[in-house]
Amino acid sequence: MKALAIVLALLCLGTGLAACGSNDSTDTAAEDAQAAKLEELRLEKETAEQKAKQAKAEAEKEVRAAKKEAAPESAPEPEPEPEDVPDVVGMRLPEAESTLSAVGYTTEPENTDTTFGIVVPSHYTVCEQSEPHGSVVNVLAQKYGC
Repeated sequence: MKALAIVLALLCLGTGLAACGSNDSTDTAAEDAQAAKLEELRLEKETAEQKAKQAKAEAEKEVRAAKKEAAPESAPEPEPEPEDVPDVVGMRLPEAESTLSAVGYTTEPENTDTTFGIVVPSHYTVCEQSEPHGSVVNVLAQKYGC
């Protein structure tokens, strides 16, 4: 930004000198000096941009290395065995979800008797429970009874 401001100032200065009506030899010398200064500023700007890109790339590389070092080598959690699935039929939906969650399963509740789906989970009772698919157990929860 500083380089851009300097370039604009030099352009305005050069335009002002040209408007003064100086002779051709003075104008040419001033224009040559101005062009040389502009080229120097352009090169400085390019160099600064390249250094900034390099510094950014090095910083990103260091961050990735630090994250890699800080991340613990963790093994994936073993999936629960199907025989460990508790029977939640007849329970209220929140109670069934917490029971299944306690042994490592997530609950995927479905509903067939309301238009907008399950809005207030505590109003629903689990009527059916499927076999787990991985760590997900599908349950049919109905609001108006099974």
